[in-house]
Amino acid sequence: MLLHSLFFFYITFNSSLSIIIEDISKHLGTRTPYRFKYNKEDSKIKYPHCKDTKIWMVVRHGTRLPSAKDILGMNSVLKDLKHEIMFQHRIAKGPLNSEQLDDFEKWSNNLEIEKEKFLTYEGQNEMILLAERTQKRFPNAIKKEYNNNTFEFRYTATQRAQQSARYFTVGLFDKKISQHVVFAPATKIDMVLRFYKHCDKWQKQVKKNSSTYKEQKIFGNSDLMNKTLESVSQRLGLNRTLSLDTVVLMYKICGYETSWRKNHLSPWCYGFDQNRAEVLEYYIDLKHYWLDGYGYDLTYRQACILMKNLFERFRGDGANATFLFAHSGTLLKLLTHLELYKPERPLTGDSMNKGRAWRASDIDCFASNLAFVLYKCEDGDYVLTLHQERIIKLPMCDKELCPLATLWDYFKDSINDCDIGDICRLN
Repeated sequence: MLLHSLFFFYITFNSSLSIIIEDISKHLGTRTPYRFKYNKEDSKIKYPHCKDTKIWMVVRHGTRLPSAKDILGMNSVLKDLKHEIMFQHRIAKGPLNSEQLDDFEKWSNNLEIEKEKFLTYEGQNEMILLAERTQKRFPNAIKKEYNNNTFEFRYTATQRAQQSARYFTVGLFDKKISQHVVFAPATKIDMVLRFYKHCDKWQKQVKKNSSTYKEQKIFGNSDLMNKTLESVSQRLGLNRTLSLDTVVLMYKICGYETSWRKNHLSPWCYGFDQNRAEVLEYYIDLKHYWLDGYGYDLTYRQACILMKNLFERFRGDGANATFLFAHSGTLLKLLTHLELYKPERPLTGDSMNKGRAWRASDIDCFASNLAFVLYKCEDGDYVLTLHQERIIKLPMCDKELCPLATLWDYFKDSINDCDIGDICRLN
C-alpha cells in the first residue's frame, strides 16, 4: 500500500512538473528552448520530377549563457531574493512546496563574467542534431562528403556563432572531418551577417530612439503588468511587490536555465504560471517588434543584403550548401523583409494582442533557423522555404514550392537598390 502511494505521488508530481514545463517553456521569448519548437519529422522532402540541388540557411546560434549584466544580476539581485524567499517560507509565509524550496536551496550561480554569452553544451547539441536532420531532408543538396568548393560556412566574430558553426559541421560530417572544414574569416565589421550593427542611420533613428521603446514602456506601466508583478511576488511568498526590472530578470534566467538542461525547470520559473509568462512574453515582443521588426521601414530594408546573398548563390555557380551563423537581430529582420509573421495591426502597449503572429517564442527561440532550398524540376527552378525546420508558404507565393522567377521578380527592386552604404548613411 505504501509503495502504491509513493508511486502515485511520483507520477502525480512528475506529471504536474511536466505541465509546468510545458506551459511556461513555450513562452520564454528569445530564450525559449529549441527542443520545444523544432520539427521532429526528418525524412527526405521529395517533390515529383524535382531534385533538391542547393540550400541557403541562416541559423541563430544555439543556447547560450547570459550577458555580463544578467550574470551580475544573478550574483546580486537574485542571490539576495533567494534568501528572502527562503526566509519567508521558514516563517510559514510562502506557498512553495518542499520540492520547489529544495530547488531554490540548491540554486547558486557560479558563472564567470568572462564567459558571457558563450555557447552551452545544450547549444552544441542543438547544432549537431539540426545539421543531421537537415541533411536527411535534403541529401542531394547537402552531400555527406565535405568539399570546400560545394560548402560555404560563415559566422560572426562571436564565440557563440563560431562554435555553433563548428558543431553544425560535426553533425553534417563527423568530428574528425569537421576539423578540416574551412570557414570564411570572421570580421569585426560584417555587413552581411550583422549589417544593423554598423548601420549608423538605424543605430541613431531606431536603436537609440526613445520612441522605439514607447509601446513597451506603456505596457510596462499598465494595470495588467502591475497585477502580474503582484502575482509573481505572491507566488514566491514575498511580503512586497517586486519591481519590473527584477521580474524581467527572473523571466530571463527562467528561460536560460530551462534551456540549458533537458527536463529541468529553473526555480525562477516558479513565480510564473502560463498567463503571467505570456504577459512577460508580450512585453519582450513589443521591444523586438519595434526594434527588429515592422516598427520602422529602415529596420527590415537593410535585410536586402541577405536576399542579395541568397540569389547570388542560387543563380550563380558557387557553393551548393551555404550556412550562415548569426543572431536574433539578423533573423528577425530577414523574416520581416520576407513579410512573415506580420500582425494585422502594429503591436501596442495599451492592450495585449494574444492572437498575434509576431511571437518571439515561436519565431526566434534559441537555434532558430530559416532555410531556402532550390529544386531543379522538369518545368523550371523552384524554392522551398522552411522556418524552424517546417515548410512555410511565403506571402508572395501561391504555393509552398515557389518558382524562383516569382521570388526574383518580387525582390529584384529591393536587391538592385541594396546599397547598404547609401541606406545607412546619416544625412
